[in-house]
Amino acid sequence: MKIEKIYGGDSRLGRIDEIYTEAFPPQERFGLDIIMRLADEGKLDVFAVMDNGETAGMFIMCVCARTAYVCYFAIDKGLRGRGLGSEVIGSICSYYAGFQVVLEIEALDKSADNYVQRKRRESFYLRAGFRHTQRYIRYEGVTYELLFAGVQDFDAAGFDALMDTRRSADFQPVLFDAKSYTTYIFDLDGTLLDTLDDLTASTNFAVLGAGGKAHTREEVCSFVGNGIGMLVRRALPRDISDEDYDKAFAAFKQHYAAHCCDNTKAYAGIMEMLRNLKACGKKVAVVSNKADFAVRELCKDYFGDLVDFCAGEKDGVRRKPSPDTVFTAMRQLGSKPDECVYIGDSDVDIETARNAGTDCISVLWGFRSEEFLFDHGAKVFAQTPNEICLLTLAQ
Repeated sequence: MKIEKIYGGDSRLGRIDEIYTEAFPPQERFGLDIIMRLADEGKLDVFAVMDNGETAGMFIMCVCARTAYVCYFAIDKGLRGRGLGSEVIGSICSYYAGFQVVLEIEALDKSADNYVQRKRRESFYLRAGFRHTQRYIRYEGVTYELLFAGVQDFDAAGFDALMDTRRSADFQPVLFDAKSYTTYIFDLDGTLLDTLDDLTASTNFAVLGAGGKAHTREEVCSFVGNGIGMLVRRALPRDISDEDYDKAFAAFKQHYAAHCCDNTKAYAGIMEMLRNLKACGKKVAVVSNKADFAVRELCKDYFGDLVDFCAGEKDGVRRKPSPDTVFTAMRQLGSKPDECVYIGDSDVDIETARNAGTDCISVLWGFRSEEFLFDHGAKVFAQTPNEICLLTLAQ
């Protein structure tokens, strides 16, 4: 087995691209033309793995100070299982002796379709001497955990410095750590429950009664986040009188009180996630800008004793992003800000966590996109409910 550095124009690039494309799904890879341009600029190195004169695999390295980052590594599918991969990894670690050698694996989300494959990949690298870092990197819609070898302790700052040298308009990774908490405070709509169909029905009931036009589910989605009063306000014509607004708001509350459970459902994986948290002795609260009566009814009907405290919008209490109801939850549960995490799907939730002094996890199955959340300051993301457990119940 030989390892040879590849440059632009090399006759083996076509074979390298075949191996690379077969090994990594589209959302996890950049075009080989981009990679070779970066290689020509000295920002990374591309290597061919040669076996008996044939191109048997490839890997891509970024090196900065004492960190050597294996960006991609793949062996031809027809040659896997023969020990070649282990030999290559051993050669990389030997060549970069004294460096921390870092690579990434897809987060071990048990709800993922390819979980078995992810677990197999983890086992391969652990056998090769790599260890978990509990630090994660997210880019192109995928979350990975970093593994490391070659040194006693992982240097997160060193790896982050390497990433900073590689950032560009096309590559903006988000880095974050797994962390343990005693208390989990959740938003409700768009985080635990998909309430949008029932909110849309009640919104349109109120709007049509006031002479306005009905809204689509997507339009109502853009209205939520700041309480039902603002939801109704945004859905009504701008020139509506205060009197007609009050009537429409009353109509919404009456309709929603009777129909808030018609089509509402917990997102896939939510119940299992909550059970896991409670089994680990965690305290769970729900804090929402939804009307308090609806929050209490929905939490009782859907979650029962899995939620220890819940609160919604009510007179005399400032709604999110004010931290008032979060502080109330903390007092009720006997928790301090530094042991709490606030979990939500919107910019309001990010600001609420900031105002309350808690960490925040932004979920990606709710009412706002990842790009929107990132632009509004999100620093930690969960693709699925199980990833919340992965990021906070790490061993």
